[in-house]
Amino acid sequence: MNLDLVTKSDLLELKSELIEEIKKIVPLQTTAPDEYLKSSEVRKLMKISAGTLLHLRVSGKLPFTKIGRIVYFSREDIRRILGNGTPENAVVKRLFRGEAHGEHK
Repeated sequence: MNLDLVTKSDLLELKSELIEEIKKIVPLQTTAPDEYLKSSEVRKLMKISAGTLLHLRVSGKLPFTKIGRIVYFSREDIRRILGNGTPENAVVKRLFRGEAHGEHK
């Protein structure tokens, strides 16, 4: 009967080798972007109330994704809506009037 002993150092070496092989197969993301925001984060970022956010969501002016009971908003959509250097409240007022992104009434 042939018997091989496995030591703790053998297992640690195997672990290191496996980790290196996995890293080659699945590259690690060093910067994991937070692509989606929850409602509370959006309200804080845009400085708006829950009712205003609900109106923007229901009217279709702010796209969203719902998973279970949690509503998520794309960070990119929020950036697009806020624009560069535009005060948040002015953007929200234009959204209510349908004037954002060339939708002038």
